[in-house]
Amino acid sequence: MATMKEVAVRAGVSITTVSHVINETRFVSDDLVERVREAITELSYQPDQRARSLRVGKSDTIAMLVTDIQNPFFPAVVRGSEDCARENGYSLILCNTDENPSQEELYVSLMMERRVDGFLIAPSIRPERTLQALVDQSSPLVIIDRPCSLPVDQVFSDNENGAYQATRYLIDLGHTRIGAIVELEGIPTFDDRVRGWRRALMEAGIPIEEGWLRQAGLEVEGAATAASKLLQGEGRVTAVFATNNVMTLGMLEFLKRTTLACPDDVSLVGFDDPEWAATFNPAITSIAQEPYEMGYRGVELLIQRIAADTGPPKKICLDCNLRIRESATKLETGDAATDAGHNEASLLGHS
Repeated sequence: MATMKEVAVRAGVSITTVSHVINETRFVSDDLVERVREAITELSYQPDQRARSLRVGKSDTIAMLVTDIQNPFFPAVVRGSEDCARENGYSLILCNTDENPSQEELYVSLMMERRVDGFLIAPSIRPERTLQALVDQSSPLVIIDRPCSLPVDQVFSDNENGAYQATRYLIDLGHTRIGAIVELEGIPTFDDRVRGWRRALMEAGIPIEEGWLRQAGLEVEGAATAASKLLQGEGRVTAVFATNNVMTLGMLEFLKRTTLACPDDVSLVGFDDPEWAATFNPAITSIAQEPYEMGYRGVELLIQRIAADTGPPKKICLDCNLRIRESATKLETGDAATDAGHNEASLLGHS
């Protein structure tokens, strides 16, 4: 690789002049600027960004940590973050934590060593422990997706109200046996969605039976297993609220293995509204978040903090909206009992 000294020799200027042209730290005549830039191009010179960040105390980079980039929710979040970062002269470094607090801590440490200017984090299970070091050092930090108790800026969805809308819609269709599949309990996002599900049922005077709430884990297969438990036996549910898109995919995977049909035998409402939700047959009724907006506004807040905004922490709660399609239908009188017996036999034949 070419060095700054070689650029200076090729341009016929001092190393100091090359430095001022690259870093824009002092006025240099147009003629010298042109000569330096021509030399940089001819030699394919690449400035040492780490050395520059040490000198100026700024790297123009943001570290973004998400729990699982394979989750269809996050690509739009990342795109919103990247667009806002690029518009403001920043680059984004993306890290995937796999819901592992130890991995999260490791990435935070590595990114601090790289002297990133700030952190945008969708935290794992215990953010108050893993991210406390950033708070203690007053590092610019914005939490997205999952609200937490840390005194930092946060951008998240109105998860409880979204889940309430989903469950209320199923109740209005006549369903009184409504199960829910949750990825993990103990995570604020999912706890809020379960809270909204419970509130809608309680307000409607529907007692929640044991077994209506099923924890699935992180994978589609776990969600399929959870769905099978909700939809087998005399007490099976007639509708399912899937608390994120992975849970929705698990529900659909289970239905594919049986003679049960959606929405004729079971109604389904999902949470998250990726593009594929509208292309399924039937198209999936979903609660839509604003993932692009979440990422974009998260970076906006972070850049304000990087610019030495010392005001109190800001919390932005984004709306969730019900998008009605074909996967949930009105429950006719008598359907619940009749279909439960018929479909139990069908399920046993496919076990």
